[in-house]
Amino acid sequence: MNTQQTENATAHNPIAILRFALPSLLSLLLFLVPFSIDGSSTILVAVLAGFLNEELGPILPVLILLIATSSAALAVICSWRRIHEGLLGTLFWVSWPWLCLRIVGSVVAVLVFFEIGPEVVWGMNTGQTMVRQLVPTVMTLFLAVIFLLPLMTEYGIMEFVGVLVSGLFRILFRLPGRGAIDAMASWLGAAPLGALVTTQQYERGHYNRREALSIISSFSLASVAFCLLIASILDITHIFLQFYGSVALVSIVLATIVCRLPPLSEVPTTYHCKAQTSELVPTGESAWSWALQQAVNKAARAEPWPTQLRRSAIKLLDLWFGLIPTVIAIGTVALILAEYTPLFNWISFPFRLYLELLAVPEAAAAAPSMVVGFADMILPAVLGSGIDSELTRFIIAGISVTQVIYMSEIGALILRSKIETTIWQLAGIFLLRTIISIPLFVLLGHLLLD
Repeated sequence: MNTQQTENATAHNPIAILRFALPSLLSLLLFLVPFSIDGSSTILVAVLAGFLNEELGPILPVLILLIATSSAALAVICSWRRIHEGLLGTLFWVSWPWLCLRIVGSVVAVLVFFEIGPEVVWGMNTGQTMVRQLVPTVMTLFLAVIFLLPLMTEYGIMEFVGVLVSGLFRILFRLPGRGAIDAMASWLGAAPLGALVTTQQYERGHYNRREALSIISSFSLASVAFCLLIASILDITHIFLQFYGSVALVSIVLATIVCRLPPLSEVPTTYHCKAQTSELVPTGESAWSWALQQAVNKAARAEPWPTQLRRSAIKLLDLWFGLIPTVIAIGTVALILAEYTPLFNWISFPFRLYLELLAVPEAAAAAPSMVVGFADMILPAVLGSGIDSELTRFIIAGISVTQVIYMSEIGALILRSKIETTIWQLAGIFLLRTIISIPLFVLLGHLLLD
């Protein structure tokens, strides 16, 4: 019996099908099925993350301080002693730019925890926002997700969905169909969740560089819950359905266009390791049977749970020690620049002219919100909350969500991943998405609000 016949027989084995179906259904229940809890729509892993955030709340500031300071100290030691192998090397051997960010992040964490030094650093609108609001949320989200993520990535659901929607994704977005799972994880869960799924899939050869970067930059959108937060800050919750529907429509348009333009179109189609099975359905096979075969075979190759738990634990430590001080450093510096300097006003002057050309009310006040999102997604809403025009606040809300690339979280996650890219490529993607989305939200705003 040849390999193809063996795989066909496995795909029709009830035990093998259950090995695929049960973990996959559980992953859908945890990650993608929305539930109405306390009057709001959410997913179970988000509930778990919120529970962990609440239960661990009293010790999180101390834990963040210990992680940030030990991350910087051990990175300095590994750099000095040239330790780049083993667990220590995996977690703490970094290039000098990342070493500098870890040191800056650790210093900020110390200043915020003890509320010492310049208040411009540890103040409520700068360091406190990062260390006591954003970082605990990201930290507990990773803790909730990382050990459950193999249910989605190791037992065939991505292969199954990928085959079924591969034709549509290839035509619209030039991307593998399994990217639909990444998109759903972001929209229903959280943007870092979708980005984490994508980086892991790239590291295992399921995406090439262009596909991985395209998926993260196109589909790592804010969750419904975070969109509701943005809407509440900008006082447009009474038109939330119009706002979120516009976000969905513009995101599809952007994903269709941006992947065909530089800088994404110029990213090499190289793989991090050996490319995995194609989603293309062979001649003579139905899409359903080929999807089931690929999914069952993937589940049959899944590693034992102890191995998966060990790998997930190392990944969690890598994210905590690598991302937390980096996010603190980048986010705090960006908030200081936005709060205390006119830098973003200067940078945003071309967008002021652009908005005035499109007859957007209060263009001068709205322009900084078009660029400050590169630092952090919540900043555009904060800057735009005082604008009187509902149309302008609607535009700011939509653009802040669809820009995707913000350095305090998604950008830092991409740069720290094995997807080789630069901050200039990310800035180019950010600007392109912003330039294209502005007239779309202006048009939709006039159609839906007038």
